[in-house]
Amino acid sequence: MNDTLYEYYGRQKNDMESSAVPFLIFQMLNENELKVVLISDGICRLFKGDRSQIRYVLENDIVTTVHPEDAEKIATVWKQFLKEHNEFDAVFRKQIQNEFRSIHVCGDSHLTDTGERLYVVWCSDVTDVVNAEKINTYYDKLTGLPNMTSFGIFAEQERARMKNRGIVPAFVYFDIRDMKAINEKHGFAKGNGILAGTAFVLKDVFGKDAIARFSDDHFVVLTQKRHLEQKIEQVNDQILRNPMGIPVQVCAGIFMDDRKEYDIFSSVDRARLACRSIKKDYARRYRVFDRDMFNEYHQRRHILTHFDEALENGYIKLYYQPIIRTITGKICDMEALARWIDPEKGMMPPSQFISVLEDNRLINKLDFYMLRRICENLAERKRQDMPLVPVSVNISRTNFEICDVFDEVLAIVNEFNIAHNLLTIEITESAFIKNRQFLENQINKFRESGFNVWMDDFGSEYSSLNTLQEYSFDLIKLDMRFMKNFSLTGKNHLILSDVISMISRLGVNTLAEGVQTKEQLHFLRDAGCDKVQGYLFSKPMPCEYFLKKSRNGLQYDDIKKSSYYDRIENTNLELPVTFDNYSGFFGDSTGIAAAVLEFHNAKFKILKANNAYKEFLEASGEDPEQIYSDYYDWEMDMTPQFQKIAKKCLQSRNPEMINDIINEKVEINARLINVAYDPHNDLGAILVIINRYDTPSPPLLP
Repeated sequence: MNDTLYEYYGRQKNDMESSAVPFLIFQMLNENELKVVLISDGICRLFKGDRSQIRYVLENDIVTTVHPEDAEKIATVWKQFLKEHNEFDAVFRKQIQNEFRSIHVCGDSHLTDTGERLYVVWCSDVTDVVNAEKINTYYDKLTGLPNMTSFGIFAEQERARMKNRGIVPAFVYFDIRDMKAINEKHGFAKGNGILAGTAFVLKDVFGKDAIARFSDDHFVVLTQKRHLEQKIEQVNDQILRNPMGIPVQVCAGIFMDDRKEYDIFSSVDRARLACRSIKKDYARRYRVFDRDMFNEYHQRRHILTHFDEALENGYIKLYYQPIIRTITGKICDMEALARWIDPEKGMMPPSQFISVLEDNRLINKLDFYMLRRICENLAERKRQDMPLVPVSVNISRTNFEICDVFDEVLAIVNEFNIAHNLLTIEITESAFIKNRQFLENQINKFRESGFNVWMDDFGSEYSSLNTLQEYSFDLIKLDMRFMKNFSLTGKNHLILSDVISMISRLGVNTLAEGVQTKEQLHFLRDAGCDKVQGYLFSKPMPCEYFLKKSRNGLQYDDIKKSSYYDRIENTNLELPVTFDNYSGFFGDSTGIAAAVLEFHNAKFKILKANNAYKEFLEASGEDPEQIYSDYYDWEMDMTPQFQKIAKKCLQSRNPEMINDIINEKVEINARLINVAYDPHNDLGAILVIINRYDTPSPPLLP
């Protein structure tokens, strides 16, 4: 415990004290003596007192002004906050000028560079929210601001009043940049502090103007044109001086409602488009909606006004893109994709309509519509006795906020009597930024009911190893950005190889998207990636195409062998380097030679092999072109001794050692380990670890 009171100086102190965000910073001296370090102007306004009065209450008996019914609860969590330095989040009633107000308090702590532990607490008055009869309908709990529903009501009245007075209404749409990354890096308590602080800054800057929190980190203000640019700059400056010391920026889109009588949400939509257009342009803080955005706006309106018609008339089609298992080269799964073929606009790719439907919370209608088409298709394939492989469907993160996804999916799948192992649920990585506990419960429900659950787009933007640690997945889909500009001589192949290896060691399968070349396929297969997808194999095609091609021209994995393949895919070829007490290092600089071989009808074929094993094969006299290409159909003859020991290993399921001579010239010492065995078909897979091999020395020159 550092007993020196921390101090802020100069401009930093002035900026923090002048902040409109209600926060305070204190420190504990001598383990039980609370000393205030800093109080913002926002706290003084909230508690309607000067700094000396607030400091006195805080440093002497903070509980004295708390409602008696809340005092014991607050005292308990407060002591825990001070003792364990964990996050603090509570609502209690506090007396302010002879009236009890409901105060929402969040807190966190951190160590300074000089060793002092500072406690940062930020507050907000949520009395109106707590007392509202329809809190979820009209108010946002965190910030106390009106929500989208409420804004639609009172903004209509305010806009009419402004126009009657000759004032041009301006709709301003604010978005906090990199909010997801802030939550990931600093935690949700501080993230909520940023959101609550933003609400206070907006109220401080825009005064009595209509302000609302629409969703997530999005806020809307209905104000007037005068001094608007300066106010946006002021908002940015104040938010940047937040008590957590987190660099935060907001961008804003502006729509001037100076001509036609648009409805409120059409006006907000235009401001949103202007904001979105500069979200990744950090040099710009705001943009006014202009003619250049008209096409995009009309595109959005077309999607929203014709969406129900498209569902009803079947304009939105089910497409499949095959997923290939790297050890067989055959189709093992299909990914379901939506394609909107509009009679007026033609083919509309998902990038045009998915985000629009998500923004307007219509994506659940699309996702469950697609799920019904998938189940219909699977039922038809089953009826015609066609090959069946699991179909993966991406469930938007927005769905988890507006419905019980598990119940919805289960009802549709059971209606069509589809086996649960034929449907895979894909959840995009960004969904895990919030609602962690709820998502964990949903994932567990799916997996316990026999569905596979994949994480989609790993590595796209906000990758976190905590996500792999906290949730249970059957497979991780690596975003196609990993394949962009892929080169065996660049850095990306090293990063990708380590990512695949790490995920495999967790017992989770991997799938790489965006595979376009044989070079990429060979690298991924040898790096241990289990499944691949991309234009090398097929672009997305209508599901009818795969119905027609199922009987000839396409090769599918046998779904009955899924567990067999899973055991093979979970076999790690990254073996530790070993040393022999007598002969020193065996193998080479790339590690121990290892491969998984499949045994059938006295023939062997390679399923997966590391680079050291390939070098061993080349030293044994095998054709390099065969070794380093697709060896799906390459059957190898083995010596009778190797066949005998391999069969024994498979049947006994015990490791076996072998000394043998390969191709009549290479002597090996190897270990054979059972991976998987199907006695009915005399089919099995063994892990071969080459401990040592000796090749004949070249003859000396005469």
